[in-house]
Amino acid sequence: MSAARLKSLGKLTVLIGLPVAFVVGLFGAGVYVGHGHRAAILGFERDWLGLDVAVPGEPSKPTSETTRPEPKPEAKPEPEVKPPVTTPEPPPEAKPEPQPVVETPPPKPETPTPEPPRGPDALPLAVVDPAPLPPELQAKLSEPLKIRVKVVVDEEVAGRRSDWIDYVERHVRWASQVLQSQLGVELELRGIVAWPTTWSSGQVAFADLAGVGNDGADLLIGLGGRNVRTPLQAAATTPKHHASTAIAFGSDPTSPAPHLRGLLRAVTHAMGSDPISADANPIAFADEDRRIILERKHLPFTPEAEDPAQPAEDAAPKGDI
Repeated sequence: MSAARLKSLGKLTVLIGLPVAFVVGLFGAGVYVGHGHRAAILGFERDWLGLDVAVPGEPSKPTSETTRPEPKPEAKPEPEVKPPVTTPEPPPEAKPEPQPVVETPPPKPETPTPEPPRGPDALPLAVVDPAPLPPELQAKLSEPLKIRVKVVVDEEVAGRRSDWIDYVERHVRWASQVLQSQLGVELELRGIVAWPTTWSSGQVAFADLAGVGNDGADLLIGLGGRNVRTPLQAAATTPKHHASTAIAFGSDPTSPAPHLRGLLRAVTHAMGSDPISADANPIAFADEDRRIILERKHLPFTPEAEDPAQPAEDAAPKGDI
């Protein structure tokens, strides 16, 4: 090890070791002196500093009876002198004067105010007002007829609209308003069913509707989502009954009521006529076709059961054997 390094270590030892040795020595000397002069130090603290300490080696001073504080005599409370209680004489009772009895009439029962009937919904498409009719047809118009309908929607309608049930109810309600004013016919919705496929033509729709039950409805109507032009919108009718199946395809998707015109044409086709043009705007009923429907208005929607064939009277006799 070099001399310079040894010299540096020696200086570091002197700088650190001397203060440490001085502090340790001072602490040790203080402990030694304090222990040796403990009694004198405690006496100084008691006599000059007023600390309550016990000095070792000195007997404890007995507490003299003269130094004890004399107990003070307890002060007895003087008895309170209560003034004599004088009971006031009660005043004479005043007799109440009789008051006239007022009879309160019983409350009148409140008559509930009937709410005004809800008016028809505003039609989203313009419809021409019905033309005046001769007296005999006017009488048929005033005769009410309620047609119970069940609606079957294809996948195009149910899949494209989340509110397809409300959509069908609105269109049936609008179509019923138009038919009531034009023909005196009211539509009553009995049920709504979703079909799992999309109808591409009227023939496909009629084939699928053949397997759907009517559930007590008079007329089964299929609602197709596509814009299909077909002249066939109802099953065959006869002079004695209406058709029990009809179809209605959509029109312009931007229209506020895409299926209203199709529903009106489906119902009127099922009743034996076609009073509404496919493209007329506003919607108008032809007078002659309207007259035909009014005359056939109360025919049933199911074909009447045919009478069984009567056996021929002139049956050929059996041959002789």
